[in-house]
Amino acid sequence: MKIRAFVMAAAALVAPMVLSAPAPMAHASSPWGACGTRTDESKVVTTYGEWKLLCGNKNYGYRHIQDRHQAEWEGLADIEGRNWRDIADMAIAKAHDAPDWHGPQGSGKYCYTGQIYLVNHVTGAIVKTVQPTVIVAENGQVVTAFPGGACRGQV
Repeated sequence: MKIRAFVMAAAALVAPMVLSAPAPMAHASSPWGACGTRTDESKVVTTYGEWKLLCGNKNYGYRHIQDRHQAEWEGLADIEGRNWRDIADMAIAKAHDAPDWHGPQGSGKYCYTGQIYLVNHVTGAIVKTVQPTVIVAENGQVVTAFPGGACRGQV
């Protein structure tokens, strides 16, 4: 009887450690840095390998994405109950790490696209599949990222 009680107690201690192992991350970018109104355009918000998302301005970078595409990202973020930056980060990371397609877009820019899946975390069901577009300058600066569209020349 004492042995059985010992085994049960040991199992109760070990089971939570085994069952709660964290899932591996597909991408582990740093949290996005802040871009205040007076923050320099060249401040690095985050990196994806050799790519850099800078604070930028109305034409490129974080400020451009926030100004022109935040509402689109927010619509997708609502599906997962997350922040728009989390979904944009996931899309940029996918385009960098495992693009489904990429090619030149002219003017020293390249387009990358990689399908992402948005999941209802209550039911576990895939609610939406999206093919985001990420434009990167040849120097590795992320110009823009948005949920729809397509790269020129993509078939």
